[in-house]
Amino acid sequence: MHFCAVCDKLYIVQCRNKFGATSPPFIDYLKEILRRYPDGGQILKELIQNADDAGASTVVFIHDERHYETDSLWTEELRKYQGPALPYVLYRMTIFYIPNPTQYLHLTTTLLIINKQQIRSLFISHLPCVVSSEHLAIFDPQKKMFGEDEEGYRWSLNDEEDRESLLKFRDQFQPFQNIVSQVNSCSWEKVISEEQYFKGTLFRFPLRNEASEISDNLYDSKKVNQLFDSFIADADISLLFLRNVSSITLLHIDTNGLCNNRLKVSVSNNFITDLSYIKKELFDRKTCFKTVSQICQQMVETRSQWLVTTCLLKQGHIPEIDCLANKLSFYPQVDAAFRLDEDRSLCNGRLSCFLPLPNNEPNKTGLPIHINACFGLTDNRRFIKWQEEDQKNDESAMWNELLTKDILPHVYLMMIRDAIQLSEKSALPSPTVYNLWPDLSKTVHKERWHKVATNTLKGLFEYKIFHLADNEQIWVSPSDAVFPVNNIRSDTMSAVSRLLIAKRENLVTVPEHVLKDVQEIFPESDTLTWVTPSYVRDVLHRSEAENLSKDDKYSLLEFALSDEKYTELQGLKLLPLSDGTFTSFVIIKLFSLFRTLLPFCKERFLPNDLSHFCTVQLRKLATRSKKIVSYILLGMLIII
Repeated sequence: MHFCAVCDKLYIVQCRNKFGATSPPFIDYLKEILRRYPDGGQILKELIQNADDAGASTVVFIHDERHYETDSLWTEELRKYQGPALPYVLYRMTIFYIPNPTQYLHLTTTLLIINKQQIRSLFISHLPCVVSSEHLAIFDPQKKMFGEDEEGYRWSLNDEEDRESLLKFRDQFQPFQNIVSQVNSCSWEKVISEEQYFKGTLFRFPLRNEASEISDNLYDSKKVNQLFDSFIADADISLLFLRNVSSITLLHIDTNGLCNNRLKVSVSNNFITDLSYIKKELFDRKTCFKTVSQICQQMVETRSQWLVTTCLLKQGHIPEIDCLANKLSFYPQVDAAFRLDEDRSLCNGRLSCFLPLPNNEPNKTGLPIHINACFGLTDNRRFIKWQEEDQKNDESAMWNELLTKDILPHVYLMMIRDAIQLSEKSALPSPTVYNLWPDLSKTVHKERWHKVATNTLKGLFEYKIFHLADNEQIWVSPSDAVFPVNNIRSDTMSAVSRLLIAKRENLVTVPEHVLKDVQEIFPESDTLTWVTPSYVRDVLHRSEAENLSKDDKYSLLEFALSDEKYTELQGLKLLPLSDGTFTSFVIIKLFSLFRTLLPFCKERFLPNDLSHFCTVQLRKLATRSKKIVSYILLGMLIII
C-alpha cells in the first residue's frame, strides 16, 4: 500500500511475493493541485511568476474570443477546442522545455517542476498547448485525444513529416498562426520552417466549457475579463519585485478579430551607484529608482515613481537562516518598495512573494512600504505561513519569522538611510525621507509589523536622520537636534522658528508621526532638546532678538509667558512699551492710579495692542510679586 501526500489517497499493490508502492494516477496529482491552488486573479500572477522564473522579459496575455474552422483537424476529438482561448506569450527567454510524450508518463515529478506552465493552465483549460522554438505540443492529461496511454503529442519543426502536418491540418493550427502574426513580425510559414523559429514561447489555453474529471470550474468570456480586472487592480505593483519580466500586456480580440489593448504595464530601472556603504556589512544591497508605466484601454499613459531597496544576507552571519536556506532552497533576500509620488496617507504596505499576495487584511502591514521576500506560503499560495499553534515546527514558517525579525528591519533602515543620502545630493525631496518612517499608530494592532517598525526606529536613532529647518541638505543626529512641539500654535511656532534659525540653533522640521515615533521609541526622549518656553527664554538670554519683527516679539512674549515661570523673564528685552520699543523685564507692583499720578511715565506703560493673553499673564506676574517694589530702574514695568 502507498499513501500519497499530495492527494491524500492510499494505493495498494497486491502481487504474490512482491511488496512495494506504486504512484497514484497522474490525474489525481492534477486534481489535488487545482484544489489547493487559488482560482481567480492569482492565476495570471502564477503564470507571470513562472515566466519570470523562465527568464522571460515580456509577457502577453490574449483573451481570444474567436471560433476557428474545424474542417481540417488532427483528430475529430479536438473540434471542441477550436473556440475561445487564453493565449499567453513569453519573449526573450530560455527556450521552454517540452518533454516527449513518453516523459509525461514516466517523469511525473519532473513535469510538476519543469512544466508549471501547463499545470497552472489546467485551472482554465483541459488541453493546454505550447509552441516554443522548433516544437509544438498539446498536453492531454485525460488521455482522450491521442490514444489511451498518451498524455499529449509533440510535433518537431525539424521533422519534415511534422512540418507537412502543420501545413496540411491548417484549421487545427490556425489559432497558433493568428496569435503568432498578432505578436510577431515573422510569418507562420517562416516559423514552422527551419528558416526562423518562433523566438519565444506561446501557450494556448482553450477555455474549459464543460466539466471533466480534472475540474468542473468552467470559464467563459465574463470570467476571463474578471481575471484581467483582478490583475489590473494590482498592475502598478506587479513588476516591482520580478527579476526578469519588465513588461506585461493584456489584449482582447473579439469574435470579429478586432484587437483591443486592455493594459500594458512596464517598468524601467535606474540603479544608484554613488551611495556610500559601511564596510563589512552583513548584506549585499542595492537601491534603485523604478518607473512603472501603464497604458490603459483609452491609451492614456500614467507613471508612478518608486524607490526600491534590495538586501541579500551574506552567508555565515546568521546560522539558522543559512541552514534553512539550504534545506528549503530559498534565498535570504528581502526587498522594500516605496511610492514616491503618492500621498503618504494612501500608502498601505502589502506583502509580496515576487508578485503581490491577495489584497486582504493579513497581507497588509500598516507600514508605508511594500515588502517582498522568498516567503514560504500556505498551500493555496494566498498567505504567508507563520509559527501559529499548529505550525510551531514548520520550517517554512520558521524561515518567514527569521526573515521578518532578523533581515527586514535592516532593509527598512537601509532604505531610509539611502533616502537621506539621496536627499543630501538633491536627488530626492527631504519630506520623502520622513514619509518613509513608520507611523506607529497604524501598526499598533499588528504585533508582528509593529515590532518591525520599532526595531527599525531603534537602529535609525543612531544616525543623522533629521534635516535642519533652514537647510534640507544638512542632517543631524537626535542628540544634536532641536525638536518642535505639537501643541504650539502655528503662528507662534513660525516666530520661534525664525528666532532659532537666526541664532543658528539646530531646529529640525518633522511631521507629526515622526515626532510621535521619537517620543515613543527614543530612550529617555526627555533628554532631547525640545522647543519649550524655557528653551526659548534661554536662547533669548544668550542673544538679542533685535532683528525680529514686532509681531514675532509679541508671539515670543506669549510663548515665554505661557508656562508662568516668571522669574526666568528677568532681563529679557521682550517687554513691549507704548512707544513701540521693547525693554528688559524689571518688575515693580504699583496701583492703577499710577497711570494718573505718573503722566510723565506715559511711554513706560504697556501698549494697548498687547494681546489679552499677555495682559492676563503680566497681571498674574504682578499679583504674585511679594514686594511693592522689586526694582526701581529706568526701564520699570507698570502693571495697571
